[in-house]
Amino acid sequence: MRLRHVLAGALLFAGADACTNLLVSPGASADKSTIYAYNADSGSLYGSIGLYPAKSHPANATREIWDWDDSVFLGVIPEAAETYTVVGNANEHGMVMGETTFGGLPELDSHGTGGLMDYGDLIWIALQRTKVCVDAIKLIDNLVQTHGYASDGESFSCIDGDEAWVMELIGKGKFEKGAVWVAQKVPDGAVLAHANQARTTTFDQNDPANVMYSPDVVDFARKIGRYPADAPDADFDFSAAFDPVTFSGARHGEARVWDVYRLLLGMSDEVAGNEFQEKYLEYVRGYDLASGRMPLFLYPPEGSAKFSLTVADAMALMGTRLEGTWFDNRGIDRPDVGAGSGHSAYRWRPLIWKDTKGEEFVNERTVATQQTSWNFVSASRPWLPPAIRAIQWWAPDDSATSLRVPVYGGITRVPYHFADSVGQLPDAAVSPKHAPKADALNPSWDSAFWIWNLVSNLCYGERAELVTEALREEMGPLQRDLIDKSVAFEAKVVQEYELALDESNAVKKKSVAEKATTFCEHEGENAFYEWRHVFMKLFALTRDGFTISKGPTPQCVPGGTKVGCTHRLIPEVAENGYDQMWYDRMASDGESADRRRAPGGSGCGDECSRLEKHKRLRMNKRRKTKWEPIQSS
Repeated sequence: MRLRHVLAGALLFAGADACTNLLVSPGASADKSTIYAYNADSGSLYGSIGLYPAKSHPANATREIWDWDDSVFLGVIPEAAETYTVVGNANEHGMVMGETTFGGLPELDSHGTGGLMDYGDLIWIALQRTKVCVDAIKLIDNLVQTHGYASDGESFSCIDGDEAWVMELIGKGKFEKGAVWVAQKVPDGAVLAHANQARTTTFDQNDPANVMYSPDVVDFARKIGRYPADAPDADFDFSAAFDPVTFSGARHGEARVWDVYRLLLGMSDEVAGNEFQEKYLEYVRGYDLASGRMPLFLYPPEGSAKFSLTVADAMALMGTRLEGTWFDNRGIDRPDVGAGSGHSAYRWRPLIWKDTKGEEFVNERTVATQQTSWNFVSASRPWLPPAIRAIQWWAPDDSATSLRVPVYGGITRVPYHFADSVGQLPDAAVSPKHAPKADALNPSWDSAFWIWNLVSNLCYGERAELVTEALREEMGPLQRDLIDKSVAFEAKVVQEYELALDESNAVKKKSVAEKATTFCEHEGENAFYEWRHVFMKLFALTRDGFTISKGPTPQCVPGGTKVGCTHRLIPEVAENGYDQMWYDRMASDGESADRRRAPGGSGCGDECSRLEKHKRLRMNKRRKTKWEPIQSS
């Protein structure tokens, strides 16, 4: 069964504090590219695309380090002699990196210990200085051992066209300078998802081509009492030592991995998907943490065809919200007051809350969440010219409700509406002339972050079901059109690139980068105004609690007939109200229900009912020419 059928259209409108990552090896992708999808979940970050232009630096150059989470200055380190162009989370050589925070043991939180390298800077420095994931991993290790680590437990994701890697790292707190870590290559044909929980357990310590690790990772665990002195090195479990699974780790982290994995298996074999779902349900509910960890890597079911994922499939997976499972938030399969009358799949924060008795309850945390600063689905294709080797299908905000625009790793300018004059980090800022005047607090009609948030917020709350369906109809054609345009653009560039045999590599490289920049600017501009128009259409559809649609009577055309038409446009204005469950809840709400009860209602005799009905119609500027009296009860 294909994924697009399993998800029943999730692609068409498709959870940093916490992020969800999906890595796809070349053997599991449809076109042999590596794919990496990332949701940067945070309520405080301003979703924008940073730009680090390629530069040559003098021998004594230094680089400032600012903590990405807290945006405070940490210090300076020596700069590299040469740095590469980085746009968003990709570089000009086709490498893409991101992360998810797992935290781990509080005593190993290295924030405030004097270390300089926080996880955000590690990502963007690695992108600026390396071309492939193996070198990025080695560089990260060198940086944290040399300059100290300034964050807590992190899982880094990396793709470079040929390989996909996950690196899980945690600092040494106040015990020592530096960090310990394990990195593993995603086996060809497999996929890997991770979200706010260390997923590295035991690992092969004699396979350097596929597994890398800090030489003291086991000894350090012994030193701090997290692994027995007499236990074999080969049995060492990274997660058990540094990030044991807790209720929240399972319910709010691993459950998102479970949601992605069950859908991936279901695309090949529905039975296998259901079996996986049931096998690990108690674990991801957080009720039975000893029942067994999910596999780190996911392979197709035995006897089934290999995974053949596309970028569009990854978009669908990153837009899932636990629909059709035990966790389903929408209140469709079972009553759920939290879903509201609009059957919302979302819940407002906090995730864990208490009733008046002090008992704790939880809200579910889905892959797609409203508290997302930006998201992307990227692909690295080693057969393409370097400037367009990595493409990020990038969007601000919720991954389930966002139109994604193409952003190549080698472009030299950021599309205006997606740019940021301050930047996630100072070096990533663009000129104020080339970015809207906006940030995470101050909105602008020119900022993609704010327009995308306006669209997404219409999908939450009392009108969720109606707006979600309307948005699906709007976004599907727009997203498909952008994907088609990028395919055509790449084919044209490749043809021109191959024909330009008389040009030097530098000239060809510059030409491809400029063409890609112009393409991204043009499509980003068009998408911005299309999406702003989508907001107005959705707002018009649901304004004032009504559902507004085209009326049955056409508007008169000047100079035309005056019969069977109206002078001004008269739309159909349907009273949306609430669903029956909510009316029943309100009607049974004790004293409040008594205050709402209409004595006699509309069943108070023929004359009374006739007048009551007319009064109600006229109070809403409506009338009927033919009466159908209500029978008295």
